[in-house]
Amino acid sequence: VEQVTWTETLLDGPTKPEDLVLLESGTVFLSGMSENPGDDDGGAGSLHAVDTDSGELTNVWTPENITEAHDTETFGSCDGPLDASVAAPHGLGTEVADDGTEFLYVVNHGGRESIEVFSVDGEALTWVGCAVLPEASMGNGVVADPDSDGFYVTNFLDPTDMEASFEKAFAGENTGEILHWTPADGWSVVEGSEMSTPNGIAVSEDGGSIYVASWGGRELVELDRSSGEILNTVGLDIMPDNLRYTEEGKLLVTGQVIDSFETFLGYEFGDLEPEQRYDVFALDPETFTVETVAAGNVEGFGNPTTALEVGDRIFVGSVAGDKILQLDRE
Repeated sequence: VEQVTWTETLLDGPTKPEDLVLLESGTVFLSGMSENPGDDDGGAGSLHAVDTDSGELTNVWTPENITEAHDTETFGSCDGPLDASVAAPHGLGTEVADDGTEFLYVVNHGGRESIEVFSVDGEALTWVGCAVLPEASMGNGVVADPDSDGFYVTNFLDPTDMEASFEKAFAGENTGEILHWTPADGWSVVEGSEMSTPNGIAVSEDGGSIYVASWGGRELVELDRSSGEILNTVGLDIMPDNLRYTEEGKLLVTGQVIDSFETFLGYEFGDLEPEQRYDVFALDPETFTVETVAAGNVEGFGNPTTALEVGDRIFVGSVAGDKILQLDRE
């Protein structure tokens, strides 16, 4: 990746504009996380469509915008739609069905711990079903399973014991794994996928590998999708978060610079302001090497989570504050 100079612009977003995803049709969706996801009273979050030219946001998970068409054949174990007023979106995933229908998968912490599934037409969403996660799980990232109507979800940690789980994360100890859901078999654990706070997730273009960001392990991991065997790892100076493909087939990753559990607590629950910086890396899946795409310091922006390429532009989400960073090639 050649070193590019970037123009940095801060855009107004929702609280904790955590994940961004680009649909094949060109629509970009953004999740606004609730204030304290995982808490019963963590508050609702939001889901937005992003106008990538103007930066304008449209709140799309509203009763007015959503149609309901429960696909009971695929999602028969789901009780029914979620009340939009309690929804707390987190990680996002997309899929295009054989007939061209686009789907949006949303990791949700509000009302139930679930993957909520929508078919998408422009910015209009039709809720089609959900899969409620197993007890004591906290979803983070989601990616479609290329072989079924199912998906893979990173189980970040045990939300029933958050403090101990985060302490383990900062010690680099295992806190979770990858879960797999299919309509036929429900949930199962991907063998060999236990790691420290598994976060962002992607499937290789040939479907053979799963890529995962181990947040606490400060590394990216490649697993064989059928056996769970670890094929590659590469360490990072950041705590890596979401993974997003570029048009070239690289995986963009950004993440936070947090030196200790105490610092993390200060960011999340205290008055500590995160370091005002961002680092965007590109993972080459072929060589499993990482190069810097963009890095810098922007006042009012820290703790980045997602880097999404849209044309010549990169949008960077965050888990602190309410700003999105827009990077334009100079």
